[in-house]
Amino acid sequence: MENIDIDGKVEERVSMILKELIKLSLKQLLGYAIKGEEDAIRLYTMLSEKIEELHAKIRFRQFIKSEEEHREKILTIFSELFPDRQLPKVSSSTWVDEVKHDIETVGDYLEVLEIAIYSEKLAERIYESIADSFDDERYREIFLSLAGDEKEHYEFLIGQYNFYRRVRVEENLHEFIGNLIKEE
Repeated sequence: MENIDIDGKVEERVSMILKELIKLSLKQLLGYAIKGEEDAIRLYTMLSEKIEELHAKIRFRQFIKSEEEHREKILTIFSELFPDRQLPKVSSSTWVDEVKHDIETVGDYLEVLEIAIYSEKLAERIYESIADSFDDERYREIFLSLAGDEKEHYEFLIGQYNFYRRVRVEENLHEFIGNLIKEE
């Protein structure tokens, strides 16, 4: 049930943004994708520094490396497709710009995870869309591979989100019971 709630919210927001993004030229879309990878690197760097849970810290460090590789692949493809052209500037703000940098509570972590979840799902869908636009099988395979990586990141984040959401519910329940006992 919990997964359905977040998945539905994610699909709705991502679909809305994707409708706007598919209007962009391939050059602009690749620029947007590169900015998305740079934002993801910033986000996972912050999370790897702030989170104490060792498994999550290790995964976020792996995500940083993965996102750096994605950025390099897209930059290479951009330079192959648009030689002598500069990467277009992407001026729009992203969800990552909204991230709290102080993670002091489970609620703070959940807010950051939610933004990461949206970002990963959007990246997955963008890469699938880009892959569909190519006749060249090599480029199609690269973008489908990137989409698969983003899906893997998304699934890990969903697991983290659902686990910590239960933790927060338990904390709230303990606090509520404690308050009830104090009142007696």
